[in-house]
Order: sequence, then C-alpha cells, then structure tokens
Amino acid sequence: MSNDETPPDDEYEVGYRRPPKHTQFQPGRSGNPLGRPKKTKELNSLIQNELDKSISVMESGREKRITKREAIITQLINRAIKGDVKPLQLVLVHLEKHREVEPFVSTEFDDAELLHALHGREPRRESDNDEQ
Repeated sequence: MSNDETPPDDEYEVGYRRPPKHTQFQPGRSGNPLGRPKKTKELNSLIQNELDKSISVMESGREKRITKREAIITQLINRAIKGDVKPLQLVLVHLEKHREVEPFVSTEFDDAELLHALHGREPRRESDNDEQ
C-alpha cells in the first residue's frame, strides 16, 4: 500500500488529523446545526421596525393601509383638532420648531396703551398716585 491510497474502512488508522469514523461530520449534516445565535436588537431599531409595519384602517368608509407611524400622527392631529390640550401643545411645538407657525410676538402696544385705545382713558402713571 502506497501513501497516496487510503486504507479500506476496516484498516482506518486513527491519529493526528484523522478522527475516528463515528465522530467525524456526517455527509450533508452541518457541524453547527443551530447556527450562530442571532444578535439582539437595540430598542430604537425595534421601535422603528414596529412603526414601519402597516395596518388597515377605515377612512371615509373605505379600508386603507397605512403605517403605524402614520396612524399615530393621524390620531394626534385628530385629538388636537377636537381640543385635547396635550396633543395640541405637541403639534404647536412641532410647528414652531419647524417654523410653520410664527411664534407669538406682542404688539407695539403695552397694556396701558391698549386700555387707553379701547376705553379712551389716559393710562394712569405711578406719579399720578403720589400727587393725591
């Protein structure tokens, strides 16, 4: 028998880099049947994935498919329109942040001048109270 030939099964030599036949990998079977464990996802990516899933909603009597993200925004806007204070504040803060609504700026009148304009009276000064 030369070095190029493999011995028949009954003459198989166990040794360095030659494990016993019964412990060798079987043909067609993986050495790691369960595979590598899946990486755990971060909370942010889990939330993003869930918000991107679509759901069906009834709108104007018809079924429509939208993402959960769109459904949340729709509910927020609808509650703000109905007068719910918290959603209204959130929407206004968002609009101000993105410059879609001008922030409140007081007019050129101060309170005393405004009362004078409305009632035709002169505004009272602190010096007027000292004279009496």
